[in-house]
Amino acid sequence: MRTRQDLIDAGIDPRYIVDRATHPSWHASSWPVVGRGHELLGPKASYRLPHLVPESVLVLVASNLWEPGCWYRLQNLLRHTEEKGYTVALQEVDDMSLMPYDAIGTMRSHAAMLALDAGFEWAFMVDTDAMLGEDTLVRLLAHDRPVVFPLLTTKHDFMPGLPLSSPVLAPNTGLKPAVWGAMSVMLFNTKVFNCLPPFAWWGHDFHFAQCLAHYGHRIYIDTDTVVETTRGPSRNLGRSWDDLWSRFQKMFEHIRSDDRDRSPPPDFDSVFGEGTVDKDGVYWALEQWDRLGMSDRISGSQNGQHSLEHR
Repeated sequence: MRTRQDLIDAGIDPRYIVDRATHPSWHASSWPVVGRGHELLGPKASYRLPHLVPESVLVLVASNLWEPGCWYRLQNLLRHTEEKGYTVALQEVDDMSLMPYDAIGTMRSHAAMLALDAGFEWAFMVDTDAMLGEDTLVRLLAHDRPVVFPLLTTKHDFMPGLPLSSPVLAPNTGLKPAVWGAMSVMLFNTKVFNCLPPFAWWGHDFHFAQCLAHYGHRIYIDTDTVVETTRGPSRNLGRSWDDLWSRFQKMFEHIRSDDRDRSPPPDFDSVFGEGTVDKDGVYWALEQWDRLGMSDRISGSQNGQHSLEHR
């Protein structure tokens, strides 16, 4: 570090050397450090705006209708992300649909506002049919892009072969810009939500990308991070009315009546494995989440005492 005399010898006017707390150009700045995110910034710290909880992520899930095998994968992702030093939280968004999926736009708009309300730097939106890898979120965060998706594939698709992005991208080809991408798994810097209108979340994937583009944002897809979904897009216009109505009836009853699939990994070892299973058979990747998970930050209910009043 150069001394005051070094700076004077270099030709700097002594009036402009800020070397004391009484100097006209010295300003007090005392920010509390929350979490370990500041340790992760590295070179990014030179250009990032200050944040009370840097590298904090709110994981937002549209509903709690978990497809088999998806809940425990999300739990493992949360554990891995936290172990890497990120501040991470989870919120399942209440299903506001009367008919299946008819309020998905409202739920995503609600999720975006939740992330802003709570002061998170990042929002990671996932659907309940996404089979996430434990490092999916960490890999996407590493790009430090306002909007980045993983590359999606589908396990079962009603109309196989139809694209999930434009252009269609090959895996393991790096980070690629896209016109649009399927909205099953999305990472946002929450500042993006300051400009997006609520109606942006309604309609098809191209409409959402179009709304982003009108505010100067482009979707990037990380083709090295691949996430498989258990099913493809609904593509309801490709179904007959009888088939569609039958599916709606089954889903309506499923939403109202069926327990949610929060089972542990198939090879879960309660003695030597990581994580825990509570009395209801719910898998938690970290034991403290068993306690935290029973409190609803939105409705204010505690210790599992939920009601239907807020639905």
